[in-house]
Amino acid sequence: MNGITQQQSRWFLLVAFVTAAFSIFSAVLMTEPGQSLNLPRQWVVAYYQYRWLFIGVNLALLGYLWYLHQQFGIWSKVRMLLASTGVVTCIIAANFLLALFFPSYQYDANYVSVSQADKVLQHDDTIYAVEINGEVRGYPREHLEIPHIAGDTIGGTDVVMTFCALSNLPVVIEQDIGHGQSDLGILIQTHNNLVMVDRRSGELVQQINMQSEFDETHIKVHPNTMMTWENFKDIYPEGEVFIYEFERKVDTLLLAIFDKPMQRQFSEEHGPIFPTLDMQDDRVGFKEQVWGLELGQEQIAFTREFAQQNPRYEFEMNQQPMMMVYDEQRDILNVFSLLKGGETVSVESVDVQGYSDQGRLEQVPMHNGVFWMIWSHWYPDTELMG
Repeated sequence: MNGITQQQSRWFLLVAFVTAAFSIFSAVLMTEPGQSLNLPRQWVVAYYQYRWLFIGVNLALLGYLWYLHQQFGIWSKVRMLLASTGVVTCIIAANFLLALFFPSYQYDANYVSVSQADKVLQHDDTIYAVEINGEVRGYPREHLEIPHIAGDTIGGTDVVMTFCALSNLPVVIEQDIGHGQSDLGILIQTHNNLVMVDRRSGELVQQINMQSEFDETHIKVHPNTMMTWENFKDIYPEGEVFIYEFERKVDTLLLAIFDKPMQRQFSEEHGPIFPTLDMQDDRVGFKEQVWGLELGQEQIAFTREFAQQNPRYEFEMNQQPMMMVYDEQRDILNVFSLLKGGETVSVESVDVQGYSDQGRLEQVPMHNGVFWMIWSHWYPDTELMG
């Protein structure tokens, strides 16, 4: 370092350290390691909101480091290229990596007939049925794990199935989330639940409660019903089924990477993969899968044991009369409104599809199969029927 002062050398190394720290922290914050460290959700939202500023600062630091390199020549060109590659990799990881790994199928999802789907699905596979105006789509759980998002027009309504594997939660929403036709993708997960981004409006949406981050947009949710593939074939033989082809080479890698962590997420012997839940409500086991219902400021959750003991259960929520219906043979649970034409009806017979002696009842959107540890975290005041 002939002609280079100690002060110049220290300044160069300080700028290099700040550049590296800024890059690495951004990448950690906006990927799964950040949630493993329980970094605050507000930091994630703030980074996304000002992401172009952060990217600009990161690139400016790198540019300044190259300027100092030209002035002082402290590092070799090879070392500078390696450092630059690291910075760019961190920028990609923080802002674009998850979208590359987990592509959205909002507009080009692949649907096949029941007979075709039967060639790739097992009889006990979990599938979520969506019925709108007589048309039905089925979404197998395992085929949602990579894309997380699959859209279609069902019964004349443009909807999109969203799925969070960590929460074990499907939620069906209309594609217009308040800003016109959306373009939804995944951003990250916080508190073991998916955060989606509308790439057209820039809005962030928390999947479990469908709360938008930057405005008060009301997102309309449609019902879905959780069942096995065997039961779906029996109930909806004319339905169409979403099938993810697993054609990319990276799909095999992703399945291998997430296999053991997801086994841990479902295992009652372990806590959640990411230590971001308060884990205070132990009224039932943390890994118990419940059916949750949110209406206004009220929430209620049904356990399987309660449903088995009360297969027809009338209740009121947010001043609206409801009925929970459970088919134990098929292990299917749905909730229906008892309002018809503005009047409360009294039904003597009703099945799990809502067909009753008073006509077909309107199905109410539920959170099907969500882990109790996640439901109780997001809804700490929930009522529990268990």
